[in-house]
Amino acid sequence: GDTWGSELGVLSKKLPRLIINPAKEVQPGTNGGVTALGLAASGAGGLAVGAAFWAGGLLVPLVTGRWETMLQFAAQWPVLVIGAGAGIIGSLLDSVLGATVQFSGYCSERKKMVSVPGPTVTRVSGLNFLSNSAVNFVSAATCALLLYYGTIFAGLPRRF
Repeated sequence: GDTWGSELGVLSKKLPRLIINPAKEVQPGTNGGVTALGLAASGAGGLAVGAAFWAGGLLVPLVTGRWETMLQFAAQWPVLVIGAGAGIIGSLLDSVLGATVQFSGYCSERKKMVSVPGPTVTRVSGLNFLSNSAVNFVSAATCALLLYYGTIFAGLPRRF
């Protein structure tokens, strides 16, 4: 979900807002910057992952010949909602971490946002504590745990 949010959010006609200070507009590409379009894209990305899982389960009978499994997978439709929610939550978590523990600065020489401090870089947000890869790992691991417990809370897998 977060990748869809990042890639499609930059197409927003409005400047992103810093998630930890919504009154502050930031340049596209700033860690922790969010737009409504980006959040909607994150939800759509999560929905796509949930839909792939659900649709894949519906196709199992084509391989196994066990047609009753199709009905069992059809009953798992809540994974679509959980996937969309996880896409949004994962994106929000990634943005909060990006705005607080991942450095973002504007390089006056290169005229763009960068993620490493330097002599021509003015800090915009975040500490130089976690890299983008580390932020992605923490967000993905946290989201995986939320999905695991979310599906249990939702009563999945459902018995037909």
